[in-house]
Formats: sequence, structure tokens, C-alpha cells
Amino acid sequence: MCERANDPGDEGGDATIDDPLLSTPVAKLLALAMGTDVRVFDIPAARSAGLAGLVGVNVGADGEPQCSIGLTDDLDDDLRADVLAFGLAVLVGTPEILGESPDGVLGISRERLPQAGNGPGNLAWHMLQTCGRESPSTTFRLMIIQSDE
Repeated sequence: MCERANDPGDEGGDATIDDPLLSTPVAKLLALAMGTDVRVFDIPAARSAGLAGLVGVNVGADGEPQCSIGLTDDLDDDLRADVLAFGLAVLVGTPEILGESPDGVLGISRERLPQAGNGPGNLAWHMLQTCGRESPSTTFRLMIIQSDE
């Protein structure tokens, strides 16, 4: 069994997630998502024009609500980490915003907005700092996705 490199109860003051098996910010955020039962999946870039991802709540196989984050498969590691952190922050910090969409799913734009001083963009920035990533902005526009029909 693997032991954590830093004991969370340790008084060392270092808030960075430091597990040798989780070597990148994306791996650390995926572990966080898995630990909180958030499903993360890839979306083909060809089907997601202008989007970096999706965030939403739908009904799982057991009939219970299932939080999900979709990431387009053409994102580089840095943008992937930033969008994943933003999606997690939306689900944790402002889940009520998903009610603005008729199906409970919002698109996350590829366009970075100026870094927010509060809200999900700010929470995402703090998550990434904990994972050891410096980002220019972790704030993205959320969009209602229009049906093709």
C-alpha cells in the first residue's frame, strides 16, 4: 500500500498535494474528481466547436444524481487542468447555476476571462495552486448549449 508523502495532519504548513503517484496537476484533479464521485470523460473536439468542456448533473444508472465534467480531447495539459478545476469549482461552489440550462448541462468556453476575485474561477485558481500549477486565469465563460434540432 502506498503511503502519502505529507500527512494532512502534519503541522508543516505546506498545502500542496504531494503524492508521488499523482505527478501532474491533471492527475491530482482527476483523483479529486474520482474521490468525490464526479465522472470525467473526453469529448471529441470535432463535436465541441468553441468549447473546452461541459459541466453538469444528470441521472446515473442507479437513478441518483451524477455530476459530470466533459473535456475536449484536444486540450493541452495546462488547459485541461484549468478547465477541469473550473468544472469542479462550478459543481462545488455554484451548482445552482446548472439550473439555468434546461438539461442541467453547461458548456465551458475555450476563452479565458480575466481572473475572478470570487466564485468558481477563484476557487479553481486555489485548487490549482494546491496542485502546484500557476495559471494566468482559471475563469471561463459558461454557456447554455443550443440543441441542433
